[in-house]
Amino acid sequence: MSVLHTTTTVTRRTAIGAMAAAGVAYAVWPYRPRSLADIPKNRTVLDYWEKWTGPEGQAVQGVVDRFNQMQDRIWVRRLPVSDIAAKSMVAIGGGDPPDLVGLFSYNVSQFAQAGAVMPLDEFKDSDPLGAHHYPSGIWKLLTYRGRQWAGVNTCYTMALYYNKQLFRAAGLDPEKPPKTIAELDAFAMKMNKHDAEGKLIRAGFMQTVPDWWPYIWPVLFDGSWYDPTTDQATATNPANIKAYDWVAGYPKKMGQAAARSFASGFGRSYFTAQNPFLTNKVGMIIQGPWMANVARLFAPSFEYGCGPVPIDEGLPDPDVPRGLLEADVIMIPRGCPHPEEAFTFLRYMQQPDVQETLALGHCKSSPMSEVSPGFDQGHPNPYVAVHDAIAKSPRVQILPQTRVWPQYSSLLTSAFQGIWEGADPTQRLTLVQERVQKLIDVANRRQQQRQSAGAST
Repeated sequence: MSVLHTTTTVTRRTAIGAMAAAGVAYAVWPYRPRSLADIPKNRTVLDYWEKWTGPEGQAVQGVVDRFNQMQDRIWVRRLPVSDIAAKSMVAIGGGDPPDLVGLFSYNVSQFAQAGAVMPLDEFKDSDPLGAHHYPSGIWKLLTYRGRQWAGVNTCYTMALYYNKQLFRAAGLDPEKPPKTIAELDAFAMKMNKHDAEGKLIRAGFMQTVPDWWPYIWPVLFDGSWYDPTTDQATATNPANIKAYDWVAGYPKKMGQAAARSFASGFGRSYFTAQNPFLTNKVGMIIQGPWMANVARLFAPSFEYGCGPVPIDEGLPDPDVPRGLLEADVIMIPRGCPHPEEAFTFLRYMQQPDVQETLALGHCKSSPMSEVSPGFDQGHPNPYVAVHDAIAKSPRVQILPQTRVWPQYSSLLTSAFQGIWEGADPTQRLTLVQERVQKLIDVANRRQQQRQSAGAST
């Protein structure tokens, strides 16, 4: 296998931004072992930066160990890295990247447009990584403007997890989660609980518990944030406004101060035994498949169910599950020391059995088109089929594939917080629309200028 040569480099703007962030990143730079004594001789050593720690980190280390043992040419050294996107960009911009980086699917367009990673079609033997290898939603996440830039490293969708015990106590059928927004609201009201002084001590459902995905709510109304065919932001899509009108209704019903006070107490508890869902503080919660790992680790006897997220009444194909599909990805930084060997490892990671092993460790569904018979049997997540159906649904959505998504997401987080505090959804989304479109237009103009400058040299 060989690598085709290319003249593409990391953009000047990216490099300047990366160097500016270097001072901040230095204090928490990833740990590097001082000795290679434990690595067999005559191996090419690859540095693989990955964000996972804990059980998820152990799972990926297992497949890395398997690779190291199955051949005698390459040795992969996994290095856990926090804030990995920023540090990776710093390292690439500074000319000292690792051989592989484990990022998020929403980083693909950002790193591709910046010229910070290598497209996989630059490698001669890239054919086994074509579209047929993945479900259509996963393939979209790995590609940008017609080229594949990443391999998948597990995927996840958001679903509704609910407490069966609280369902029974509220007179609800524990085998029938809400399917519509109206049912979700009605079920939630039945599970709300206040103490003798009127303080909210249990919420049936609350969009701020957790508040990790302030941009997910339009998915429940078939809204969207971006039109890739026109490169236009669509924040003021009527479905989006309807979604945030619905969000705004919750603090109004509960009382803004009460809702704020209730949600503020759970900030660092979601991966602990004090998780509000596992401790009966919240009856229903939107979460990813890792919820099963948290439950079996901290509350193995906890009785819960899971279903697709409820949707607005009147939407077409109501029985087709909706959801937001995201993935962890593995990419090869441009300028890395060993690109050919890095691609060998990336191809290994795209084998269905390797991804299944990793998915089992993460309680997730397989991200591959080919899935072994019996993969679901004995899976540690009893509701993996729910997540798998969402991931492969024709109505599943992905995040906007635009370089400005990090800024877009930040603006949406501020808008969500403002709406939760009583701001008008239409006004806040209009402001987001205007600012994001300017960011998109500026990014496109700069890219065109760079391309023009490159063509004239």
